[in-house]
Amino acid sequence: MTNINKRLHGSRQQHILAEFFTNTAYFPVINVLLEVLLANSFLLFMKLDFYVLLSACLIQSYFLGNQKYIGHPRPFLGNLIAPSLYTIVEISFDGLAFFETPNHIAYWGFAIVIAVTQALQLHYHRIAGLFTVLEGIGKANIILIMYWIYEAIDEQKYYTARDFFNDGGHLFLALTLNLIGLMMGIAHRNNEIFLNLLRQTSEQFKRYSEWLLGKNILAMAIADPTSLTLNRRERTVLFMDIRGFTHWSESQPPEKVVEMINQYCETAESCWEKSNAIKVKLTGDEIMIVFQTPQHALAVAKKLRTDINVLLANYNLGVGIGIHIGPLVEGLIGSQKMKTYDILGDSVNTAKRLCDFAKSGEILISENVYTVLSPPTKMQQAIQVKGKTMPIQVFTL
Repeated sequence: MTNINKRLHGSRQQHILAEFFTNTAYFPVINVLLEVLLANSFLLFMKLDFYVLLSACLIQSYFLGNQKYIGHPRPFLGNLIAPSLYTIVEISFDGLAFFETPNHIAYWGFAIVIAVTQALQLHYHRIAGLFTVLEGIGKANIILIMYWIYEAIDEQKYYTARDFFNDGGHLFLALTLNLIGLMMGIAHRNNEIFLNLLRQTSEQFKRYSEWLLGKNILAMAIADPTSLTLNRRERTVLFMDIRGFTHWSESQPPEKVVEMINQYCETAESCWEKSNAIKVKLTGDEIMIVFQTPQHALAVAKKLRTDINVLLANYNLGVGIGIHIGPLVEGLIGSQKMKTYDILGDSVNTAKRLCDFAKSGEILISENVYTVLSPPTKMQQAIQVKGKTMPIQVFTL
């Protein structure tokens, strides 16, 4: 997962930690406090039971958090992992006497309630808020039930619900906890809606930013905003455009022109998308691609010539390609209110002129590129191009 996606959706570790502290560890923490109070001793932390429960919670948290991270949440199965592991290990020591302890029964009861409400939230989107609220109320009642168990065991009273709620303080506690659970459920659902909206908006901005900047530049900008400042760098620049496009488009309906250009761009994208291109700029039928190395540029140019010319043969068209390597200025260019990431310099102009001079199906490389790569070429020639006082040496692939 890229750094941008981690910022939008969280890392695997963040999902696992969130699962542990907001869900899995909720009942076990209260259960541990109950057992410490009943034993009136902290020796519980020296016993195997505690570490069995902790290990079961960690395994459940990893499963649930990882499933959310990969986009395939499995809340029903996941929420039953910890109680199942804890029960299996404890039964191997204590036998069926494990189920004689009321807090163990409560653990299973609340685990099933949470598992069911979370699964229903996942499958019934329209009424997911209702199940979120029910989950919040269920979790709030963990405190009430465990307090009831504490008094039933420690003080040997309040064995029935009627006895327990006859006490005004207990009734107040029950009403308060359920109200808090209701409010927590509503707040949680509201936060989920807001977070999902924020993520959707962020995804839209990410997609638009990638269109304008490119994935690599956007990733660099997120990691280090100063990477967008203007700097002098050596880059390899490739230009490609369609020969005879203007004449062809004059006789075509605009819908067909757009259809062809979209196919042209889609085909071109499949050629460069795995090449680590730094920047791609689309201007009508002209495509500019900036690379870190001439090796990448040459490999992409050959694939472009093959794939694009197959596509354009259906329209009796073809492309010319020019490649040059040299120094240029790269970064954000523009006014205070509007900027674009672009490249400027004579190296860019030279690559553009080579492209303009290339015939349909030709790849022209400058002497600078030839010196670095020495690829097999068909011919060498000196050409006079616009904006240059002296002819430049080019090689045809």
